[in-house]
Amino acid sequence: MADSMKHLNGNLLCAIDTETTGLDPFKNEICQICILPLDSQIEPLKSVNPFYIEIKPDNLDAIDPKAMSVNRLTMAKIAERGFDRDKAADLLQEWVDGLNLPQTNYGTPCKILPLGQNYTFDKHFILAWLGHDYYDQLFHYHYRDTMTSAGFLDDRSSFAAEKCPFGKCNLKWLATKLDVQFDGAHDALQDCLATAKVYRKMLTHTNFGLLG
Repeated sequence: MADSMKHLNGNLLCAIDTETTGLDPFKNEICQICILPLDSQIEPLKSVNPFYIEIKPDNLDAIDPKAMSVNRLTMAKIAERGFDRDKAADLLQEWVDGLNLPQTNYGTPCKILPLGQNYTFDKHFILAWLGHDYYDQLFHYHYRDTMTSAGFLDDRSSFAAEKCPFGKCNLKWLATKLDVQFDGAHDALQDCLATAKVYRKMLTHTNFGLLG
């Protein structure tokens, strides 16, 4: 895409977030996912709607009530309007096809390059949903992560004997420190928007030592 970051060589940076029925990707499942395409300024691409759906879990016995209370989703609503796992995967493929990503120099399609907040957590659940082969077809093995970036900036400040700008690295804390409006709703779309804003602030902030 012409509006994506040039150095990504046709791969498209997308904020990604999942809401899950628990913390264990071996027994819990995705119940909501958002993939939000971003332009070269880390703003949502206006020409593309995000991939934003709910997925009906197969293993209802494994649902952790604590997780559902955190993300404020209800299984009744998901059962009513959510898609089954296979249909959701088909819809994802249709959505990715609609991005019209260019070809690499090797003649293979460019991919989604994830931006997440603790993306390794989301990745394990997406892998459990799609499988490794399908995941590798759609998603680049490189990724960006606001949690990792916050750790780097803290390490850099500590190394220079300066005050660490963050100290903690959860999304709500980072948003507060960077003056990003975010209510911690644990909705996949809202988390994607907040993650993109936090990452953009990290890229543009010139003096993290002044953060309170």
